[in-house]
Amino acid sequence: MDKLREFFLCTRPHSYPAAFAPVLLGSAYALNYVKSISYIKFLIFLVACLLIQAATNLFNEYYDYKKGLDKIDSEGISGSIIKGRLSAKEVLVGAILLYLIALIFGIILSFITSFNIFIVGIICMFAGYFYTGDKYPIAYSPFGEIVSGFFMGTVIVSLAFYIQTTFVNIDIVIISAPLFLLIGSILLANNIRDLDNDKNSGRKTYAIVVGKNYAIKTLAAVFIIVYSLNILFSFTKYGTFFNLLVLLTLPLAVKIIKGFNDNNDKKTMAPYMVLTAKLTIFIGLLMSGAYILKYIFL
Repeated sequence: MDKLREFFLCTRPHSYPAAFAPVLLGSAYALNYVKSISYIKFLIFLVACLLIQAATNLFNEYYDYKKGLDKIDSEGISGSIIKGRLSAKEVLVGAILLYLIALIFGIILSFITSFNIFIVGIICMFAGYFYTGDKYPIAYSPFGEIVSGFFMGTVIVSLAFYIQTTFVNIDIVIISAPLFLLIGSILLANNIRDLDNDKNSGRKTYAIVVGKNYAIKTLAAVFIIVYSLNILFSFTKYGTFFNLLVLLTLPLAVKIIKGFNDNNDKKTMAPYMVLTAKLTIFIGLLMSGAYILKYIFL
């Protein structure tokens, strides 16, 4: 039981809601086109996404350890390998096993929807692996935020929509933009916190390339664009006045930017990275709620 508990913690369960929000948003927006959603398809796709998310986190833990990037005092890791609670081989085998289970769910979903789901799912799995795997991991480059935002934001939202409607249009791509930006911002916040360690490890993240000051300004710009998009959505066909509910999270966004500006130590910046993830989840849920409320009342 202790092994299973440690394995679960190593998958970084605190990140699961970030995988849930895109699935919910795509499904909620589908209500504009269908009378009701298929809860079975929703649950199968959600489980597959959570498994891929968990496996990606395990690959991240494994490769960071193998490359000597994780330390006992590293922030944002489970520490399962570095502290001897799981072996590197166990974590790698676990990641592969979760991928195989996700593959099974993908095959089932393909049979009841379209083979297109399977193809895109395989691409997502490769992206998850190469995010931290191989010689030149995407996460260690200046493009990590864009790639993570694209696959976990745009692609997952669009797939969730496709599963319910059997098509994808430009509208769902536009609707996914806030989550594309916010999911990328989670990695950006992480890289701002880890800037010094990453620089010493030879990484070339966006935060390292532009420096802490401009990285924080980029994060602030992302938040401004996300709120602006939702205000725009509320006055166009892309949403309703319910989208203005996301403005309730504005104080949290301000707190995050202020926190990063006022702190320079990774331990004191760590809470603001966590808050960035929570902001992403809150806005994703509020946007989803807006489309569900539109379906119910308008």
